[in-house]
Amino acid sequence: MKIDILTLFPEMYNGFLNTSIIKSALNKKIVDIKTTNIRDYSLDKHKKVDDTPYGGGSGMVLMCQPIFDAVKSLKKTNSKVILMTPQGIKYNQKIAYNLSKEEHLILVCGHYEGFDERIRSICDMELSIGDYVLTGGELPSMVITDSVVRLLDGVIDEGSHLNDSFNNDRLDYPTYTKPREYEGMKVPDVLLSGDHKKIDDWRREESEKRTSERRPDLMYKYLLIRSTMSGKLSYSEFKGYSTNPKNNAKRTDVISVKRLKITEPALSKIIAKKNVDKKIQQLLVLMMKVLETESTDDDFLVLDEADRLRSLIMNEYAKALGIEYRNSALKKIDYIVKMFNSKRVYSKEEIIEKTGKSR
Repeated sequence: MKIDILTLFPEMYNGFLNTSIIKSALNKKIVDIKTTNIRDYSLDKHKKVDDTPYGGGSGMVLMCQPIFDAVKSLKKTNSKVILMTPQGIKYNQKIAYNLSKEEHLILVCGHYEGFDERIRSICDMELSIGDYVLTGGELPSMVITDSVVRLLDGVIDEGSHLNDSFNNDRLDYPTYTKPREYEGMKVPDVLLSGDHKKIDDWRREESEKRTSERRPDLMYKYLLIRSTMSGKLSYSEFKGYSTNPKNNAKRTDVISVKRLKITEPALSKIIAKKNVDKKIQQLLVLMMKVLETESTDDDFLVLDEADRLRSLIMNEYAKALGIEYRNSALKKIDYIVKMFNSKRVYSKEEIIEKTGKSR
């Protein structure tokens, strides 16, 4: 892989390129990293690369010409040009893996007040390393370079980065070294057992626990399918629970979502259960309303709703709910129908107790 970094301050990279894993990867010729001073491409006799913004305002803005010319001189057919900007996509481990498969990266570091908007037109991607402001794009470019290079074959042991935090959307499990006890804190017995299966199970459980406690957002993944999405994706390609979320037609500042696909099994189960519980309570309320009337004209509403709910549980919700909960929900529906058909009079408290609303 080759990485070119366009910057106004190439001296900032001296320590970065000459220490630790980056230095080792360079020495092994696994990666070639070069820094290029944007000023070298300025046509101004004073090597000026910025100017005041049109329309007024504070600060200086990077000009098109030096960056356009620098990119053109470095870019090949296999190059991916990436702009460092807080307005870009938030960087994560999946993006790092994708970039590690590229042959040539050109990282463009902004500085000062910003850059001419037209510079975006020559970039394939815009990345941000977080929701905060830095002086320039140099530090983000180092972060991205480091995270990508360590994933290249031969840089570090594959097992090291496969178990890293954020791999498979999970934080890393706890690790320990000698001594076995320090200031009353002991290494977990399972790590001393020599039973590799138990150790693997413990690490997996601890990874799940730590992620759930510290970064639950990593565990809950959503796939939004839009009609403007490029390419064709069939419904069967994605495993998970599908729902049609409600949209507020009065809101113009949000994106309306027609279909939501939940691929995280734990979250699918939670949401499916909540939906079924809600629908069972709605069936219960409908039954009670119908029983309060003397007319039998609306009896079919209860029975039809019960049949519809059974069908949902047996088909759409089946995998998400699990066998135990599914059977429990079906029994509740059957009990409600049985009470309705017999026209027995229960108190409201008795019906709630028997259908489990008060759990």
